[in-house]
Amino acid sequence: MSLSFSSHTLGGRRLALVLAGVGLAGSGLIFGQSRAERPMPTPQPRPIERPVDRPRPSVETTERPQYRQPNPAPRPNTGPIPRPSNPRIIEGRAMERCTTAPNPGFWQRRDIMAEIQSMARRGNILVHPVAEEVKALTGVAQFPAGWISYGFVVPAGESIKVSLDHPNLGWFRLMMVNKWGGLEEGMLQNIVHTYEPVVTYKNPSKETRAVYVIVDDPGWMSSKDNPFNLAITRSWEPGGKKVDDAIVVTGIWAKK
Repeated sequence: MSLSFSSHTLGGRRLALVLAGVGLAGSGLIFGQSRAERPMPTPQPRPIERPVDRPRPSVETTERPQYRQPNPAPRPNTGPIPRPSNPRIIEGRAMERCTTAPNPGFWQRRDIMAEIQSMARRGNILVHPVAEEVKALTGVAQFPAGWISYGFVVPAGESIKVSLDHPNLGWFRLMMVNKWGGLEEGMLQNIVHTYEPVVTYKNPSKETRAVYVIVDDPGWMSSKDNPFNLAITRSWEPGGKKVDDAIVVTGIWAKK
């Protein structure tokens, strides 16, 4: 009885040991696998949650009032706008000296008015006003510009004549212009082909006018020792007409 029980007991123990070994072996096989050989879990996509449609709050909109620019006040009619005054006096810059006797072609090429217009954009042009009682004067052209200007006033309906005299008469010319440096009705320039430097002006208006006479001396023939002479002939007697010499400084000219 005892022997059979022992055998059965020993056999049961063996069977248990064998089963335990198999289980351990199986466990060893499972834990002995590398991570690379392990199957990766498949990620499951998350369901997309759509936002719930909520009713939008009602917004009351109001239109902005349109801005209307007020009508500008009517500008009074005061006539042409005068040019702004510039107290700066611009001296004439150097011009090339003429070394041969001027001929009509030279006088046509010598554009002195372009030089005067360029000066007028930078300031005022120097002018020497001549009083009403002056009938003759001597002068010298500005150096090295080679010209000089004089201002005269002429009453309404009256006329004036200015002529030049110098030993080298053919080297000079006279030019007459208005306050803006241009010609106007009633002005006559000197006759170049006869070498007679003379200008005349007859005032056709009903008011006193200012005229300007330019003495052009491109050869620099005038000097303190050898000045030119101007003779002024007027159709009215000094003091017989109301004349204001302040009108000479109007326009692009500045009195000195």
